[in-house]
Amino acid sequence: MFESLSDPIDVLTSFVDGQMQPLRFRWKGRVIRVRKVSGQWVRREGQTLLRYFAVEGGHSDTYELCYDPRGPRWVLSRAWSGAS
Repeated sequence: MFESLSDPIDVLTSFVDGQMQPLRFRWKGRVIRVRKVSGQWVRREGQTLLRYFAVEGGHSDTYELCYDPRGPRWVLSRAWSGAS
């Protein structure tokens, strides 16, 4: 199941060699551990670079996280659930 969202989330992030890596995030009262970052990209919105991360959680769930430095804030943009 695919959901297009714009939910604010809290993200625990590491910074290694100048690179941002999400480790886990809180959504709908539960903590989701990031098993793997499968992709990352940037998108320009005016003068701002939004940073996107495609991440894999538990089971076969995949999420798209967006870091907006203007807040700064994190947003869960999309979620794909492997559960039927």
